[in-house]
Amino acid sequence: MEKDVDDRVAELSKYLFKAPQWTYSILFLLLFSLIIGISFDYGLWSDIKAGLLLIGIPAIISALISSPLTRTLGGKMTLNRSSLLALIGTTIIGIFCIAGALFSATLEGYIMALGIVFAIRMLILLSVSSNNLWKMMTPASLQTLFGGVFLSLYTHSLVHYTNLISGCIIFVLASYLFARYIDAPMKKAFGVGGLDLIRGFITHTADGPSGIEDFFRDMGESVDAPVTVLSFKRDCTEKATFVIPNVHPGLMGEIGGGNLPMMVTENFDGTVFVPHGTAYHDFNLVSVEEIPKVISAAKKALNNVAYTDVGTKSIRIKKGNTTILGQKFGESVLLTSSQCPAPTEDIEFAVGLTAMAEARVKGAKYAALIDAHNCTEAYANVITPGSHASYEIIKASSEVTEKLLATKNARIMLGVSKRDPMHPPDKGIGALGIKVAVVEVLGQKTAYVLIDGNNMVLGLRDAIIKALPVDEAEVMTTDTHSVNVGGSNFIGARIDHDELINTIREMTEEAIKNMEPVQAGMSTEFAEDVLVFGSHRTAQLASTVNAIISMGGGLAISIIVAALALAIFVFARNLRI
Repeated sequence: MEKDVDDRVAELSKYLFKAPQWTYSILFLLLFSLIIGISFDYGLWSDIKAGLLLIGIPAIISALISSPLTRTLGGKMTLNRSSLLALIGTTIIGIFCIAGALFSATLEGYIMALGIVFAIRMLILLSVSSNNLWKMMTPASLQTLFGGVFLSLYTHSLVHYTNLISGCIIFVLASYLFARYIDAPMKKAFGVGGLDLIRGFITHTADGPSGIEDFFRDMGESVDAPVTVLSFKRDCTEKATFVIPNVHPGLMGEIGGGNLPMMVTENFDGTVFVPHGTAYHDFNLVSVEEIPKVISAAKKALNNVAYTDVGTKSIRIKKGNTTILGQKFGESVLLTSSQCPAPTEDIEFAVGLTAMAEARVKGAKYAALIDAHNCTEAYANVITPGSHASYEIIKASSEVTEKLLATKNARIMLGVSKRDPMHPPDKGIGALGIKVAVVEVLGQKTAYVLIDGNNMVLGLRDAIIKALPVDEAEVMTTDTHSVNVGGSNFIGARIDHDELINTIREMTEEAIKNMEPVQAGMSTEFAEDVLVFGSHRTAQLASTVNAIISMGGGLAISIIVAALALAIFVFARNLRI
């Protein structure tokens, strides 16, 4: 399976860096311009002066003016970024001046570099500030404009100014064509440009998720998503609450629903479990603002729960690669699906919805299907409608429900335990850490282990279950994408397995000691008009991003080579070389 947009966007983060303090950029470009001035060959002190006037001062002025000017024109540009942009321009000018000095044409190299700097500044401003050519033209031209003004101190040749104007036109046009190429596929598919995605992602790193969420909101689709709540209480106090939303906790970090499990947990009492529902990345929330809709539906479901003090032993059914662990509480069933040891990604929404409908057809009042999401590797397959795995899930859900409804009811006992994460998020476990619920009915103990993370490496789930002092168990992950900074980060990939297994065993023992009689109940409500990526949008966006990345480099090189060739031709013709 190809990398989807979640992984593509997450991996882009490794190429990002924070702009240095503006004073450092200014100091460095000033020193660099004085050194490069030696290439002009006017004599040492005259060279230093030329470097300062032609390179250093124009860069400093453009750095100081670009930030407020860009903001005035409706864009975003900090002083640190504008100073770094000026430093980049200074470096390019220095390279061309040195190259020109090798052919005794330092001034000509300087003039050509001014055109290239204009083009690069425009492309960067379109990407990070505002995707409006005419608004960004003025701040993009500043370093070139002031360089041209100070050029008059060293030459009045019409040829030099003709070359400067020609070079600016050639390189800016090339930059514009490249920018429009990046924008075109996205605009055609989603109505928003590729540079808007880049700008939103960069804005996210500095200012939070609002920038990139604006991009996803524009392409979003409204859906109604079921949210199921399984509540356990003692007297009038919530002891444990399972909230199972059928939306996907992506994209990454704090973007969209990336931190959905945490935000849901903060809104309920007792020990809150937010396992992964059946939803693929098409059901990524486009914005953090959509999460309250999910929480509202969960609270409504909780208020509608009819409690009972009886349930059944858990039953495990296996169909092909699919294992369903089911348990009945009152007249409702909790079903937990795992494909282990086969590596898999998410279960698509339609598959889960069908499986839950089959369970209700068999007689369950409510049915919740959890995607345990506990066994994977890179490029694992999604379980799609019509696949063998999808039919296995549906059949197993139906069969286990039928058996549960025929199983003897008895008093429910419950114990819970929770631990904060043992390591920082970059090790794969999110802020919610680990939670364990042990349900006992007729002497059978069933452990539900939930780890706040995004899936699990192969084999770890089985090793955990084997070590637990219970009769049945399932290990689940929340699929939080808050740990996905820089790409996939599966549980067990960066931590010691024995440490994790021992911790969960100790927590299970604590939960058993915490056991007491409880009442349980389940209810489902719909989160309405939730904006998500939309059907097949993830695959469409991923393929578009992949196409741009794979073709963009070659096109960029072609445009740069063509622009350089044309500029050199114009320069040579004007100089009669």
